Amino acid sequence: MFHAPMMRPRRQGRHRDQVNLSPALIMLAAKAYQQYEALPVKPPVTFALLAYNIAAHVVPALALPFDARQVCVNTASVLSAWRWGDVEQLALRVVGSCFLHGDDMHLYWNMGSLLVKGVHLEQRMGSEAFAAFCAFAVVASSFFSVLLGAITTQFGWPPRCAVGFSGVLFAMKVLCNYGAHSEASTARTSVWGVKVWSRHAHWLEIVVSSYLHASTSLVGHAGGALAGILWLYLPAIKAFIEYKAAARAAAPRGQRYTYANGTARAPARPATYSEAMAAVVARAPA
Repeated sequence: MFHAPMMRPRRQGRHRDQVNLSPALIMLAAKAYQQYEALPVKPPVTFALLAYNIAAHVVPALALPFDARQVCVNTASVLSAWRWGDVEQLALRVVGSCFLHGDDMHLYWNMGSLLVKGVHLEQRMGSEAFAAFCAFAVVASSFFSVLLGAITTQFGWPPRCAVGFSGVLFAMKVLCNYGAHSEASTARTSVWGVKVWSRHAHWLEIVVSSYLHASTSLVGHAGGALAGILWLYLPAIKAFIEYKAAARAAAPRGQRYTYANGTARAPARPATYSEAMAAVVARAPA
């Protein structure tokens, strides 16, 4: 993500009331078209996200007619909207902030990353699952960004307002890293000359990028990574909830229930949490 106050005023900036076009955006459009034509199977979700992000920057009057100050996400603005029950402002900051970019190069690098990660994950997960993941990552990354911002504020470091798709991209990166490297993997990756385990390389990238570029949002990127990790653990969380629900249902006082049309027995309680987890996996669509 990108701190809104760091936007450049004209050459690379985004202006709400006019068409914003530059050589960088022409290069991005050409790159996207070349990759689209080269793919035997066109991933619709990835290119729909790409098209909307570009449209929100190039023709904001049609796609996202708001200034960065109205859309950017930080702890104070989101909590204020929540406190006053301003649902429109809350949704605009939580969701809209992901699709607005500070300048042309911010959009260029984010969309270049989306082309790589999005195509890979959509082909691996399928379009429907990938669309669900992206929707989850947009909301969850903003939530974690606000949460981390509240924590850093307590230590005297309040985060600035941020915009950009980077949080979702770091959530994608977590899925890519965890999918390519198991827990037992010893593969290592070099991040700016530092060797780290490939499975966790995204954490060092977050720290290094925030140190080298003052305009990047540390809490926004870290929030995206946490959103990706939460997505990976959702099946385990669901299994735990089902296990606890089955345990309550199997309590002695509730073994039988009487209804107007007869009686029914409570579902059998899984013996262990592992069995509950296995049952969830077995019911999951292939």
